[in-house]
Amino acid sequence: MRLGDTIAAIASAPGRSARGIVRASGPHVQTLHQTELSADWPGRGGAIRRLRLGGGIVPCLVMTYAAPHSYTGEDTIEFLLPGNPALLERVLARLTESEGVRRAGPGEFTARAYLNGRLSLDQAEGVAMTITARNEEELNAAQRVLRGAAGARYDAIAESIAQALALVEAGIDFTDQEDVVAIAPNELCDRLTVIATSLQECLGGIPQRERSGTARVVLVGRPNAGKSTLFNALLGRERAVVSDVAGTTRDAVVERVDLSDAAPGAGEIELVDLAGLDESLTHGIDHASQAAALRAIGEADAIIHCDPDGRFDVKFESPHAPTLRVRTKADLPTSSPMREELAVCALDGWNLSALKRAIADAAGGSASSAMAARHSEALRNANRTIIDARDRVSAQQDVRHLEDVEILAMNLREALDHVGSITGRVTPDDVIGRIFASFCIGK
Repeated sequence: MRLGDTIAAIASAPGRSARGIVRASGPHVQTLHQTELSADWPGRGGAIRRLRLGGGIVPCLVMTYAAPHSYTGEDTIEFLLPGNPALLERVLARLTESEGVRRAGPGEFTARAYLNGRLSLDQAEGVAMTITARNEEELNAAQRVLRGAAGARYDAIAESIAQALALVEAGIDFTDQEDVVAIAPNELCDRLTVIATSLQECLGGIPQRERSGTARVVLVGRPNAGKSTLFNALLGRERAVVSDVAGTTRDAVVERVDLSDAAPGAGEIELVDLAGLDESLTHGIDHASQAAALRAIGEADAIIHCDPDGRFDVKFESPHAPTLRVRTKADLPTSSPMREELAVCALDGWNLSALKRAIADAAGGSASSAMAARHSEALRNANRTIIDARDRVSAQQDVRHLEDVEILAMNLREALDHVGSITGRVTPDDVIGRIFASFCIGK
């Protein structure tokens, strides 16, 4: 991510609309304003201008924001134009012809806001959550994160850990002086208990997952609905057994599938091929396979409902996971009304790219799930480390000075790093990369 140049992108939603936005941010924005609009840089403000484009003139509303009082913390300009995609693309192409101006990558505007101190890392994630919110509940959750309410709570925990760490490290300096006690073992134990309780309360509001945050997508349908063939096609190799005999698949087959070839930045999902759903199967191993399939559906992040006829009449419950209705075997004729969201043919790969993009939107498009997994992992690691330190201290209740203070200090530093990685106070580079890669262009 290069920071010394100016970035530009279409910042409004794809498709036609009454108005569209082309945004640019960086050190060359004032020059852009001068050369493209033949006007001096006004600082912060808005004005109706005329933008020369090809052989004509396009009227537009121009909003300017002077550093550091802008979203990115840099000089920023926004062109508000008629929302014709072709027009917006031509304006963007015109801007990026200027020296030092290039097209922005995914999430790069928000990444600059973070790097320039305009947003904390959790607030940047709130932007991604707002973009991808699918209902009012998700939108409200995103706004709480964006306002920094969650970050303030994490900061308070981090401050408590830092205070305990400071007292423990102070004790290292006075280990040879019997009369000086920076913090007594029982007092430190009480502090660590309070911190552990706070971490557990935070974890109580985040869904816990056995896996590492990778979205799980399940293929659901009646027996012989083409699920295993589609599973192999999405995977790119023969993994599940395919047969014309109904009920060939009895156990859940799980493999990772990379969606980035069709949906850049989407990453991997866990794709699960399940036994076909059939209410008449009530005995022995068939009943067990039905129960396993229903459990997998209940734990899924997204569901692909497969039906070769387009009827989608199989009943199952999944109150939270989004469901994609896919007519498999699209090479075969059907007399049913075309009610499916998407038709594919796994044999020749027709429309598989469109399906992968739809899966990415359904499973990976929700930034809240990725954020929750990252926060949950960091909080669990911090909580485990704090409990380890507390258990070590609780065994020292009968002594005046703390023992093994170097190990205790190491535990507290580790816990502080885990909590700090959420808000960006302590930020591993790979965490930043994963977050901003999930953004769309222009945000």
